[in-house]
Amino acid sequence: MIDGPLAFRHNGRFMKSDFKFHDTLRVRFADTDLQGIVFNGNYLTYYDNAWTEYFRAMGCAYQSLIEAGVDTVLARTAIEFKSVAKFDDLLEVYARISKIGNKSLVFDFEIYPQGEDRLVSSAASVYVCVDPKTLKPISVPAWLRERIGKFEAVEL
Repeated sequence: MIDGPLAFRHNGRFMKSDFKFHDTLRVRFADTDLQGIVFNGNYLTYYDNAWTEYFRAMGCAYQSLIEAGVDTVLARTAIEFKSVAKFDDLLEVYARISKIGNKSLVFDFEIYPQGEDRLVSSAASVYVCVDPKTLKPISVPAWLRERIGKFEAVEL
């Protein structure tokens, strides 16, 4: 049995309704491999883009985080691949913060073809908060905790 961030619910995964945010992207030809499907490494880029858009939707564009003295670095990602995505597919990338640690944020991600319930991929990523000048770990600021809690409408 998997514990921690990958302990998904609802028959092994979250449900779309568990997420308050998603972003839509179109699979580019350059994202695919000789099999005609999205190359597995590109999912990290999809998740990273969803991270950026999640913070933007929360009112914290990346530059404003930096100006407030906060950046993050990716420390760990676990990805599961469930089905394929192909060139020109429209994908919905769902993102949420499921846990706030002392110095880290745990993001959960899921990708579905637009308008479908077929899970393409899921991931859990740990991002460590760092000082943008020194890249040394810092505590998650109280203001950021509060903003995430309001955005997710839960206490984390």
